[in-house]
Amino acid sequence: IFIRLIRTIVAPLLFATLVVGIASHGDLKQVGRMGVKALVYFEIVTTFALLIGWGAGSLTRAGAGVSVQPTSDAPQLQPPAAERTWQTIVLDIFPENIARSVAENQVLQVVVFAVIFGIALAMLPETRRRPMLAFMESLSETMFKFTNIVMLFAPFGVAGAMAYTVGKMGLGVLIPLFKLLAT
Repeated sequence: IFIRLIRTIVAPLLFATLVVGIASHGDLKQVGRMGVKALVYFEIVTTFALLIGWGAGSLTRAGAGVSVQPTSDAPQLQPPAAERTWQTIVLDIFPENIARSVAENQVLQVVVFAVIFGIALAMLPETRRRPMLAFMESLSETMFKFTNIVMLFAPFGVAGAMAYTVGKMGLGVLIPLFKLLAT
């Protein structure tokens, strides 16, 4: 239930905050420069984080010795997808139907739609833009409140996950999990 609620938050929160961030600025060139800087910063910081995580994981060997056996109640994996070309990958970035993208949790498609929607909204005259922008700001604030409510249930989600893991794998699994957490 907790994971489902978290997934429920992602698309509307991303959509509303991106649209507000883009459409509330009048100068789209400045938004573009900020976007490029943010993307470069994200790539650099993510690369460092991955290297640090890889190094820490290799050093501590957290999780070593845990043998995970598939169970009958585990979700069934889908068969491997057919070979994808670069054309289908690029095509899949753009949503065919935004409602379906939200329902299927296709975050990249939601982001692309939000960016284009925000740019289009920014291009409108202030009198036309203001009502939609006010709605998006309200949606964004509402989704942050929704997040606060869901986070109240985080301890129950963690306790349920721990109980399930210990029930399936025994108390011995707590030591590697603690090492992973400490790492």
